[in-house]
Amino acid sequence: MRKVFAIALVVGLLAAGGGAAHASVRADDSAVTKDQIKLGITYVDTASLKSRGINIDHGDYETSYKAVIDDINSKGGINGRKIVPVFAPINPVGTDPAQAACVKLTEDEKVFAVVGFFLNDGPLCYLEQHTTPVVGGTITSEYLARAKAPWYTLEAGDQATGLVVDALAAEGVFKKGKIGLISHSQEKPLVDNVVLPALKRNGVKVTPAVIDAPASDTVAAQAQADTIIQRFKADGIKTILSAGNAIVASGRAVAKTPDYRPRMVSTLQNTMAAYITDKSNDLSVMENAITGNVAEDFNNPELQKCYALVQKATGDTIVETPAQGQPSPVTSASSACRYMGLFTALAKAAGKNLNAATFGKAAQQAGTVDVPGYGSMGYDAKTHTFSIPVFLYRFSDSTKTLVKDPEPVGAKSSGGTKSN
Repeated sequence: MRKVFAIALVVGLLAAGGGAAHASVRADDSAVTKDQIKLGITYVDTASLKSRGINIDHGDYETSYKAVIDDINSKGGINGRKIVPVFAPINPVGTDPAQAACVKLTEDEKVFAVVGFFLNDGPLCYLEQHTTPVVGGTITSEYLARAKAPWYTLEAGDQATGLVVDALAAEGVFKKGKIGLISHSQEKPLVDNVVLPALKRNGVKVTPAVIDAPASDTVAAQAQADTIIQRFKADGIKTILSAGNAIVASGRAVAKTPDYRPRMVSTLQNTMAAYITDKSNDLSVMENAITGNVAEDFNNPELQKCYALVQKATGDTIVETPAQGQPSPVTSASSACRYMGLFTALAKAAGKNLNAATFGKAAQQAGTVDVPGYGSMGYDAKTHTFSIPVFLYRFSDSTKTLVKDPEPVGAKSSGGTKSN
């Protein structure tokens, strides 16, 4: 299923991790000198997807990041040090390209930290094998426990998933008829530790089903999803809640059953967006679909100021929700503005003596950090999370896109850092 996961996550969001700064953080911080910080930046290599018939345009990642970095450097950099970017585009299909990028940035370029795009367990190559700090990726409790370097993120993790389920329950999504829960076996920790407890505290009973085919066997996984959907139909399931990445397989399975249209619900907006963006999928199954995610405020003044820098550099016009099939320069611009904002805030908070250890303690010492699109984010040292708002997203039949609610449902956190 790994190939499906990769394409799904790329098309839907593009995201870019809280982290661990154990006693074993690397001693080699040579990427930080008295006047510069060498920083690795990963992003989705959309050109590599065209050979697979996936034509998506996220704008110019490198130009976007350079515009933001140039602005930071022109204002004195980070405590007097200028950021020197090293880019590593990643083909998201398969694991080899991500591994190659990790080796390039950590062993060849010896960067101080890496920000940007990470797929599934991609951050662990940096955090566990090379003890290089990461800013980005999706944090889970399992990955966090394995991290040996600081890890921060703005993406949805375990904490956010529970909040999304809470928000969906408050919306009344689970009040009509029987509820089916579908997930991949690879997401068992998320389901057992987050999704099911969240459903229980909201008084929601579900009929669970698991796709347990190997991650690499997409055909077998889809066949299992088809069987599960037929069983849900026979059981009179009215709402299907897909945990994590399962919305792609479950959506395709429902599409094969024209006389069965349950309400499709997902714990993760990114992968529901992926299903919708893929032109080969039947969107009739998404009528009245709903999901959730942590998100930035597009109209936030500081984010708009950053977008203006990117627009000037790229010549693109940045809108929050591009029309179906149109270029989405907001994707690359958002990645650059948000993640450079977070990295800069934390690196400044680490002080003049910037190294892996001080970077790992930065969020706790700062208490709050200011990031474009989020404003001042509080940090909870007990849960290692930032206070990032959660929004609900609803499928629009007219635009064939997911439309974010104008107001967040909460301001709890979704990912943070674990320190000594």
